[in-house]
Amino acid sequence: MPALVYVSYPRREGAKFDMEYYLNTHMNIVEKYWTPFGMKDWTVVQFDEGDTSGMNVQAIMTWESVEAFQKAIDANIPEVMEDVKHYSPDVMPVRWYAQVKAKG
Repeated sequence: MPALVYVSYPRREGAKFDMEYYLNTHMNIVEKYWTPFGMKDWTVVQFDEGDTSGMNVQAIMTWESVEAFQKAIDANIPEVMEDVKHYSPDVMPVRWYAQVKAKG
């Protein structure tokens, strides 16, 4: 079954987040290194400042399976993992994933 992976960056006053770098550089790195592991696609959303979730930015990725995502994480690819400091030096992402059970 496919899996959805959520990588969210909490909103913190004064925290920097370079959206241009994230979209044009980081997500290209993610695509390059994680597609061979089974990442199918990705979407990036930015929450309105008044949103009550407490989040600023979120990447939502579709994977072939939870196991495929786990293999990518276990590979601990430095180009992906160590790139966070270039676009989000003040806030570390929160990550969770779930297996898709149904889709309309």
